[in-house]
Amino acid sequence: MSSAAGPKQVRIVCFSEIQWKYVLTRKQQVISRFPAHWRVLFLSSVVKGKRNNLLPEKEGRVIHACVPVFKNFPPGIIRTVFSFPPVRFFWNMLLWIWIKALLLVTGFNWADRIFYVSNIYYGAVLPFLKRSVMFYDCNDDHLAFPGTPPWAEGYFRKTALAADFAVTVSSGLTEQLRSVGVHDIHQIGNGVDFEMFSEAAGLGVPEQMRSYQRPLIGYSGAVAPWFDFELLGAVADSFPEASILLLGPLFDIACVDLERVAEAHGNIYHLGVKPYNELGRYLAAMDVCIVPLEMNELMRLADPNKLYEYAAAGRPIVTLRHSADLDSLRGFIHVASTHDEFIECVRKALSSEPKTEELLEFARTNSWQSRADSITELISDALSAKH
Repeated sequence: MSSAAGPKQVRIVCFSEIQWKYVLTRKQQVISRFPAHWRVLFLSSVVKGKRNNLLPEKEGRVIHACVPVFKNFPPGIIRTVFSFPPVRFFWNMLLWIWIKALLLVTGFNWADRIFYVSNIYYGAVLPFLKRSVMFYDCNDDHLAFPGTPPWAEGYFRKTALAADFAVTVSSGLTEQLRSVGVHDIHQIGNGVDFEMFSEAAGLGVPEQMRSYQRPLIGYSGAVAPWFDFELLGAVADSFPEASILLLGPLFDIACVDLERVAEAHGNIYHLGVKPYNELGRYLAAMDVCIVPLEMNELMRLADPNKLYEYAAAGRPIVTLRHSADLDSLRGFIHVASTHDEFIECVRKALSSEPKTEELLEFARTNSWQSRADSITELISDALSAKH
């Protein structure tokens, strides 16, 4: 009697800055599309005011848990305390013990595991954890977030240089990693669940959207400190007959700014977070979709998911020129370098037909499945090289 052996189980440990159940980000999108026999332990940050599951919870083939590490260090006493190296030393010891315990109780305490790292604040403990392969998914300029402590640069370098290979979402991040000595770098941008968004886009206008005066100028994404509220106000002033609709989570630190600009203009509305599987329906109802994010150091190296999501809904897109990578999209996306140009681009988008076929093709060829397949291939190649 003969029996065929199944595929070898692969164990992935993801060191994330975002919680598994917070919002669907690049990491969740990619991980959920890894091969079915791959198992994942998803370690995320403790976030004030959120539900922090310190004990592991299972969801399908993913086990997720929070550990005492931050996405960024908040101002005040915590940042002051962590500015002292001895404090960081003992914190890293605690973090190492915590992670080792989680690896043991979840069945991931094997040396042949793969580390998927996107949070630089694990940088000091990673050298003391065995693995077969480690890769760094650099999807933001982590040193450009507001309030990043000066000592974070050392953690960034340790993380980047310890990786067997790195993945970036923009040419700017690729150059940043090269400048610190990383050689094996692969640019794989963000993406979209094309089938889900295009299917939702065909379901018609949501009832909630029918009460707003057209044209509808929409934004989908976090309303965060890097949101350009001055530009939002300028759009509201320039198109007083339009309804400016914001979809997505509102950061506490941005509440005051949003309230101020909304009170000054009577046509700005925050609709809150919508179910992800219905988001395409809301976007398809927009006359124009905008990306009013500040052209700062953080956004200069970013690759906003919303560009792909807007395109999957087939709607006209207007964005500020955050990076040179956007220049290649000018044939079907309106790209502006100034606030005045942005306003003119919105005007042009409202008065002309969208390049729907080009937008849909752009979204189709940049699906999350294609991104996950590319990263899966890189991991498999790295494992083969190690063996």
